[in-house]
Amino acid sequence: MKLSIVIPAYNESRHIVETLRIAFESLRQSHWNPYELIVSDDASTDDTARLAEEMGAKVVHSGKRNIGATRNVGAAAASGEYLLFVDADTHISVDLLNAMQRAVEEGAIGGGACIRWSEPSQAWWADRCMGLWNRISLLFCAPAGSFFFVRRDLFHKAGGFDESFFVSEELHLGRKLKRLGRLTILRETVATSPRKLHQFTLREHLLFFMSGILLPWKVLRDRKYLDIWYTRRG
Repeated sequence: MKLSIVIPAYNESRHIVETLRIAFESLRQSHWNPYELIVSDDASTDDTARLAEEMGAKVVHSGKRNIGATRNVGAAAASGEYLLFVDADTHISVDLLNAMQRAVEEGAIGGGACIRWSEPSQAWWADRCMGLWNRISLLFCAPAGSFFFVRRDLFHKAGGFDESFFVSEELHLGRKLKRLGRLTILRETVATSPRKLHQFTLREHLLFFMSGILLPWKVLRDRKYLDIWYTRRG
């Protein structure tokens, strides 16, 4: 089985080299073969695309400034039977890749993994939020966008990521995929960066969370309300 890893990226020159280095190393030690890494560059103004090409990744260009749409552009260029969507600040291990392959061989059409921080969060509430998300993810079998795998044919049958959403697009896709087969959440963890916790205050996170609950039809579909997802602060 061929695996295509798709990494959406916008101005990720600080992270993309390490993410790709770890991904290539883990893939070489895993049971997946063949494989490819695709970086879907979303109109970066830094060296993201050049660095990704130098690392050996295939680079495609989106420019849509919509993470779901950018993932879809990467998926359109993929040739693997299975797709794995990983964020540009997320590190995958060989154990996680092998656990994903076992899940596929046991009949899962896709899924996700539990998440941990790749470094200390330095925020008292961050670990609690992560623990809460992992419990919700396991209970409802809801994959997070930082690690989302799926059979490519069923990804396209489900319509891919809904580009009318600027966040939560993975949750909507997950619901569609459950009608087509079994999803699973791996207990092996994927490491992702807590950088948003450092760049935005607790008040900003709470305001986003509450507005997303009270006005989801407005907030989730309009990028101007989503600085936490679409703005870089250093």
